[in-house]
Amino acid sequence: MGFFVFLALFSACKDGPIQSSLKPDLPASPDGWEEILGEPHWRFQWIDEGGSWQEWDGPPGSGVPVVSPVQEWTTPILAWPYWPALNLIPGTMRPAGALFPWDAAGDKLALSWKGGTEAFFWKELGAAGTAGAAGGRLPWLFDWPRFREILQNEVPEAVRADLWRVDWEELAKKTAQSGFDRRRVRSMKFSEIAIPDLEGRWIGSSPFAPPIQAPPEGPLCLDVTDKVSTWVSSDAVLKCSSDGYVLRGR
Repeated sequence: MGFFVFLALFSACKDGPIQSSLKPDLPASPDGWEEILGEPHWRFQWIDEGGSWQEWDGPPGSGVPVVSPVQEWTTPILAWPYWPALNLIPGTMRPAGALFPWDAAGDKLALSWKGGTEAFFWKELGAAGTAGAAGGRLPWLFDWPRFREILQNEVPEAVRADLWRVDWEELAKKTAQSGFDRRRVRSMKFSEIAIPDLEGRWIGSSPFAPPIQAPPEGPLCLDVTDKVSTWVSSDAVLKCSSDGYVLRGR
């Protein structure tokens, strides 16, 4: 069975499954995000005690929702930062997140940027497993503690430094089809592009990527893949990939 183990899924009874109400704790903002973008709005996504995805949006200063996951399952909580005034919608910048019960302590749930990659992989694995053949692997049967050990100690250095170098959607599809293989946790292929006339400080969509300081009058040099990534400065928003780029003012 490899990374997938059988869990005792409790049948319905008069009291229902055991519940727990938790308040998420958000991590500190990555370097440069609030300096360049200001405080974010947040979109929370989680699976509630009934097994359904829930969603909550709040502006800066509105606090966080209380979540009540099923204790018998490993379930994800995602928190997407976004800035509607800049047209940076949820999903543009990478999320924070957590896995219940592994990140819970008392009535708190510790969200982290690393946990955001794990929760995102959980969600993608769920979509791939339930949409695929009957033999598809399901995320609540996954060995998440062992997975975390692998991310900590057994992946390439570039991946440990920035977990969003992994194509988690593609990895989820392959895992659902044929099982988990840690050798697939590897970086996408990157190439460098130089964009002329762009200067100043830029932040990327990955919270692990350090800000880039382009020299006066440019160019701005970025590592890109065939997937679109976002970079933001105090003056502009840049969407780019190995196929090209689109620049708009803020």
